[in-house]
Amino acid sequence: MTEFEINPAHDPASLSEQLSATGRLQIPEFATDATARQLHALLLNHDQWYLTYNEGAENFESSEQQFKALAPQQQQRFMGNLYRRAGREFQYVFWQYYISQAIKNGENQGHPMHGVNDWVTGEGFLSFMRALTGRTDIRTSDSYASWYSRGHFLTKHADRHPTHDRVAAWILSMTPDWDENWGGHLAFYDDGGNIIEAFKPAFNTLNIFLIPVDHAVQMVAPYAAKPRTSFLGWLLR
Repeated sequence: MTEFEINPAHDPASLSEQLSATGRLQIPEFATDATARQLHALLLNHDQWYLTYNEGAENFESSEQQFKALAPQQQQRFMGNLYRRAGREFQYVFWQYYISQAIKNGENQGHPMHGVNDWVTGEGFLSFMRALTGRTDIRTSDSYASWYSRGHFLTKHADRHPTHDRVAAWILSMTPDWDENWGGHLAFYDDGGNIIEAFKPAFNTLNIFLIPVDHAVQMVAPYAAKPRTSFLGWLLR
């Protein structure tokens, strides 16, 4: 198996100035070509997705098998309830596989997806992120895989957490040939609710931003021709 590697053309020290200027940054061609191909294959071949969503402050997960066993009318009613809540409060729904949590719980031992967690908790990745963010106290990262299908979204929030000391969020976008009309942008907001910048889903592109900041993932349009796929996590003190 190919070892995951950051593209050696990237100098985190020089990129750090760009990140500190606005608190957010995109880095195209973040990983080596071989790594990008392998990571993309992991996403496409993964078959243990969980539908993650919230009801108020409570998070829930439903396996893909459980959700797809519902009758179409039940699925529509479920999504309708989520959309109604999204109109008045924080809400999200998308497919995910919480890699670092699965490893912690001893689930799916030896699964190829778990190699991503080894990469992002390894010294090579973490030292790059310390130099990029200027935060030498970063000690580790968690890791997820995400798959936004049509109608999935994540409304505005700031990534604060009651117990995890988050320094920054990273999203390795792994979605080739995305049309900007399909939605799914990572959008950043000012204090008036205006979008000040939005990152389009792309292939092998790292999006990183310092926490806290108001942001959202805009809904993937019902006419999108493919899912929005990525790996992501938070850099933790």
